[in-house]
Amino acid sequence: MTFSEDKMDSMAIQPWGNYALALGTSIECLGVLPWTQTSSTPETLSLGVEASPEFSCLSFKASTGHFIKAAKEGVRYGVMVNSRGTCRLRYYRDLQQQILRRHGMELYIFSIGYDGWKPPMIRYFDPPLMPVIRAGARARAKVLTIDLLEENAWHARARETTPGATSRTLEECLRELDQARTVKEIQTIKKRIPKRFAEIPVDKQKRPLKIGLLGESSVLRDKYLNHNLEEVLGTMGVEVRNFFLLGAEIRKIFNISFFSRHSRKNLRRIARPYLHNTVGGHALESVAYSILCAREGYDGVIHVAPAGCMPEVSVRPILRKVSRDFDLPLLECSFDEHASHLGVVTRLEAFVDVLQGRRKKKTS
Repeated sequence: MTFSEDKMDSMAIQPWGNYALALGTSIECLGVLPWTQTSSTPETLSLGVEASPEFSCLSFKASTGHFIKAAKEGVRYGVMVNSRGTCRLRYYRDLQQQILRRHGMELYIFSIGYDGWKPPMIRYFDPPLMPVIRAGARARAKVLTIDLLEENAWHARARETTPGATSRTLEECLRELDQARTVKEIQTIKKRIPKRFAEIPVDKQKRPLKIGLLGESSVLRDKYLNHNLEEVLGTMGVEVRNFFLLGAEIRKIFNISFFSRHSRKNLRRIARPYLHNTVGGHALESVAYSILCAREGYDGVIHVAPAGCMPEVSVRPILRKVSRDFDLPLLECSFDEHASHLGVVTRLEAFVDVLQGRRKKKTS
């Protein structure tokens, strides 16, 4: 079936940072237009807060508001990642669908993952095999390119001598990536990334602090929800590493990285002295990566979570024990709709000051 753009239906995809560009590419094979944003907005969060139960977490409210905004603009479909185990994410899709119906909205949300080998939206749209394969190849190539882009940006931003140069280069690359329609074009952009970031003027003598960002994936990746942690820390001269990289996450889900240090089996082995039970969400990764950060000489870690997120709140006592055992400074950041940007920045500045003081004490 062919579609003309003016008659095509749209599908809303939850904001997931820069990965929204790749996720949008992956659904084009269904004959629908992607409707997404790289981050939440004050409007979508406000809509979600108003419609959601008060006790629900920030991620639920933000994604609910995103779907409500999409429905108001005539979008017919949405897609929501689901889960299994103890995380309440497994219920989000059904709850959000009920909220939309209660408000008289007809947007239908598909779930993806853990529903057999053929996702529900593939069964529903029944696209030809080759377009699905091509869209999957483009999406994978974009995800891996975004991983590389962000890793280069984290390194350069902490050392740049011209404030904002790294962010401008990153945005230029992302715009080009968004317009790329073939794997060849994407690979061409990817090959140029190291050279483009190498052209940014940096202080090569600088030894910036290194901080790992751990926690719940949607808040880690949504710049509006986490108050732009990566860029705020980068402008303070801190090299960050966000431990939710979608390329690595996909490899874990499909066991492609079975022998990698980032495989789920290896992460369980690393976390086992501290975490003996399945908690759900990204709690395992939070514990395992905090230990890896200590072993690899990070100056500190920041644990990011929506207020009330059960898996992440459950492992915070464990993270504090890891912090004491490995002498690894830990900052806990819980976010809800009332979080103040000024308050977040003040806490980050204080944490960075503590880490700089520790380094000076060690070197002296």
